Amino acid sequence: MSDCPCRVLDSKKMSFEDCCAPLLKGTKKATTAESMMRSRYSAYVVKDIDYIDKTQMNEKHEVFNKEEALKWADSSEWQGLEIKSTKKGLAADDTGVVEFIAHYKDKASGTELRHHETSLFQKVNGDWKFKEGNIHGAQPVKRLEPKIGRNDPCHCGSGKKFKKCHGA
Repeated sequence: MSDCPCRVLDSKKMSFEDCCAPLLKGTKKATTAESMMRSRYSAYVVKDIDYIDKTQMNEKHEVFNKEEALKWADSSEWQGLEIKSTKKGLAADDTGVVEFIAHYKDKASGTELRHHETSLFQKVNGDWKFKEGNIHGAQPVKRLEPKIGRNDPCHCGSGKKFKKCHGA
């Protein structure tokens, strides 16, 4: 990999080895909230989900789902990162906010998508960590029960097909 994935939509081009790779390898620390955000994006591109896990703060009741994160990283063709704005998050700060758009294409459908988020970062023992994010736009709908097909029996118990009963 020559150019760093985090800089695809910027005018500045840096090699992966000079930009995000040292952060992912642990030989260098992120100096700003934005550099942490960029390294986390690059981690998704190169599928380094362990880095994503260790650079975030989880509440005691929360568990990071590495399997789901890897599935998303694997099923996506990453197109670039666009930093919309930053607030604070410099070397002397303890918190920072980064608004970004991660552009990607779903490999299965070929659909071009974007993940627009405003993320809060916080320093913990001198290291920047992702604390929480606010996703902009519609949230994906998760079906809790299997979808009822048109020719399936109606859920009301009438004995009719769904399309002739509640699906009409």
